Amino acid sequence: MKINKILVLFFVMLLPIGLFMTIATSDLNTSAIDPLTPYESSSELTLDGIANEAAWSSASALVVTTTGGTLGGTQVTIKAVYTTANIYILASWADSTFSVTRDKYNVSGGAFNQGLDGSNSEDRIALLWEIGTIEGFNSSGGATKCHGLGTVNFTNPGEKADMWHVKAARGGGATSASIVSALTIDSSSYEATAGTITLMGYADDKYVDNETRKSDAGSGVYGDNTNGTHAAWIEANPSDWLDAMILTQTEINAGEAINITMGLQNGWANLTWAINNYTSLNANVPRHILKTPTGSRGDIEVGMTWSDGIWTVEIKRALDTMNADDVIFSDTDDAVYLFSLAIMDNQGQGTSSLEHSTYSGPIGLTFTSPSPSPEPLIPGFDLFIVIGSIFAISIILIRLKSIRRKN
Repeated sequence: MKINKILVLFFVMLLPIGLFMTIATSDLNTSAIDPLTPYESSSELTLDGIANEAAWSSASALVVTTTGGTLGGTQVTIKAVYTTANIYILASWADSTFSVTRDKYNVSGGAFNQGLDGSNSEDRIALLWEIGTIEGFNSSGGATKCHGLGTVNFTNPGEKADMWHVKAARGGGATSASIVSALTIDSSSYEATAGTITLMGYADDKYVDNETRKSDAGSGVYGDNTNGTHAAWIEANPSDWLDAMILTQTEINAGEAINITMGLQNGWANLTWAINNYTSLNANVPRHILKTPTGSRGDIEVGMTWSDGIWTVEIKRALDTMNADDVIFSDTDDAVYLFSLAIMDNQGQGTSSLEHSTYSGPIGLTFTSPSPSPEPLIPGFDLFIVIGSIFAISIILIRLKSIRRKN
């Protein structure tokens, strides 16, 4: 009889342990990685920042919320689509202003201001993809590489991540820039506060290792528009505000821009005319000249639209670029491609500590749908464990109370 009581008590004591194991196992099965499954499209998509193709409507959406920076608390909606050749990423978020004023040269009062104004910057989004394995990335994402403003590197030799950096001023309009609907321009910040703008161009493709952030092989999408203390080129007769704010090498080659150095030295009347055009448009001379990138650094195409306070950005890249400095995707395996993101509202210039608004996640892109959680071997077994454990705890308490009375 005593042995039976001991066995019963042993079984009763095991039930709370079962409850703990059930809860712990459930927690372990709940991943901290946010899943994103791309939709397979039979045809390529058009990069225009509109995202009105049926494939985008069919793709599942992931909504994340950023922290930090001036856009902290902003929801970013992310989708992915792939074809046999390319992968497309769509990101959309709220930003009240359109900003392309990175290191602008001011034009005011009918005269060319030769000083450089670095108080403003540009709107941006950056995706950071794990290449191989990075310590801590599967739990902290991009937070493992951010050690303060301006410091970007990983801890261990051999760790590497692919950075897709979409910049409104430095690359977004390299191919084309157009005003879709009438703009409202803030005369003090040179930002658009209403209207619709579409940019077509390239992202800046770089990578991060244990040393620092580095450029992919090839030439970038932007170069300096500078000659000493002033800009090198100014567009002579820009068609509108956006045309004035973005300068391309194609425009210079076509004779649409004036060499400011020569114009200042020779007192060219057309330079004064150009300055007056910029003043009337409430525009400033851009700090950078946009061009077509080459090599691995030119792998990523973008189409981006800002419309009345909403950014919609489409990103396109080959699944396999065959470059060692890029993340390589395969739609035939069940690998999880981890990435995190950051958005920036006119940030990244000057000494302000408010810069990136981040979602470290990480987000896990897989070409196969996530497997459902395994069902228990016995239907209702988890519920049985919970109820049994509550009963067991009650029995133990009664038993302890009985022992105290006897003592």
